[in-house]
Amino acid sequence: MRQSASVLAAALLPLLLLGATACSGAPEGAALAPAAAPAVPVDDGAPGAGEDPAPGAAQAAAKDAHVGDAVRVRGRQVGRHLQAVLNAYVDPGVSVEKNYAPPAGKRWVAASMSFVNVGGASYGALGHMWAYDSAGTRFPVVPTGELTTGKPLVFDSLEVGERAEGWVVFEIPEKARIVRLQYQDANMQANSGEGFWAV
Repeated sequence: MRQSASVLAAALLPLLLLGATACSGAPEGAALAPAAAPAVPVDDGAPGAGEDPAPGAAQAAAKDAHVGDAVRVRGRQVGRHLQAVLNAYVDPGVSVEKNYAPPAGKRWVAASMSFVNVGGASYGALGHMWAYDSAGTRFPVVPTGELTTGKPLVFDSLEVGERAEGWVVFEIPEKARIVRLQYQDANMQANSGEGFWAV
C-alpha cells in the first residue's frame, strides 16, 4: 500500500509542477495591455519646421503608399472623407515662367495630387501637405503658379462626388533627398486623418 502511494505521488508530481508553471507567468492584466499607438507628426503649421522626426522605417513600410496608390483620409467631422491619390512626382519642378525659379541653394520638387470627396458631406478647404527629406525635416507647400508639368492644385470646397486635381510644390535645399509626402486633414483624427506616400 505504501509502495502504491509512492508510485502515485511520483506520477502526479510532474503534472502538479506543470499546472503551477501554467498558472504563473505574466502579471495579471499584462496580456490585456494595449500596444503603444504609432507616433503621429504634430500639425503645428510652421513652414519648414523640422522638429518632428520622420516615423521609423517599420512604421513607414506599413503605412506608406506609392505613386498611383489611393489613400482614404477621414476627418474628425462626420461625413468628411477624401480619397487622395499621388499621380506623379517630379524632381525638379520647373515653372512655365522662365524667370521664375527657387532662390540659390534651393530647388522645387512637385507632386501631382487628386482628391475625390467620397464622404456624405461637403469637404472644406484642403488640410496641409508636407515633403520629408531623408533626415526627417519636413517642408510645406509653396505657391509657384503653373509648372511645365501642369497647373497648381486649388479648391475651396468639394461637394460629394466632386474631384480636384493639380500640382503641389515644395521648396527644399539643393542637396536634400525627399523620401515621402504627407497629406494631413485640417481637423486631424489620429490614425485616419492623414496619408503618406513614399517617393
